[in-house]
Amino acid sequence: MTTYILDTETTGLVEPHMTEAAYSIIDINNGNVEVLQEPRSKRFNPLKEISLGSMAVSHICEEDVVNEPPHTDFRLPSSVEYLIGHNIDYDMGVLKNAGVTHTPKLICTNAMSNHLLPTLESHKLVSLLYHFHRDVARAQAKHAHAAIYDIYFTQLVLGSLIDLANSQGHVITDVESLYTFSQMARIPTHLSFGKFKGEAIADLVTHSDGAGYLKWLLKQDTVDTYLAEACKQALASV
Repeated sequence: MTTYILDTETTGLVEPHMTEAAYSIIDINNGNVEVLQEPRSKRFNPLKEISLGSMAVSHICEEDVVNEPPHTDFRLPSSVEYLIGHNIDYDMGVLKNAGVTHTPKLICTNAMSNHLLPTLESHKLVSLLYHFHRDVARAQAKHAHAAIYDIYFTQLVLGSLIDLANSQGHVITDVESLYTFSQMARIPTHLSFGKFKGEAIADLVTHSDGAGYLKWLLKQDTVDTYLAEACKQALASV
């Protein structure tokens, strides 16, 4: 059983192809993150145009990767049972666009942070780095969105989220219990956007405006599966 922390840089949000992939190999023992292999990265030719927005984020331009191997050369070993990342579902989609068919169990640190810190102003990776590790963020956050640094940042934030979860009464001792917690955390307790941002979903059903908003969300084609489940559970409770 192998666990990767993984991050990709891509061409954009629409049918993204990877321009860079980075990963480290870790394990969780007694609630501690143990790094078995330090982060390493590789750039790829995405075989499509890189959006200006993506260039502005990753600073990877087409001329930087034109002579790199195609993104379809990326291989995810079948021994990888868990993938950890911030918004890891997006990265898994990028891997699938590269032809990866193996689907490990996904652990999302963004979902964990939203569950544990629902009223935090921002749950972006660097925001969490500033929240938990101010000195590291001040020194190194300027490297954010370089995939190999994002792996390091995710390792640090993951360790802090595990500590916070355990302090709140959850029990995370190994990768299996981390996965179980992360799956539970995917069903949000608070809204992270919109006019009721930061409010508990369970509280919204106690007044007509809030309940109406949840019903409206359920009618949207783009609503997240886990948010939809949270809305349905809340509406069914009254």
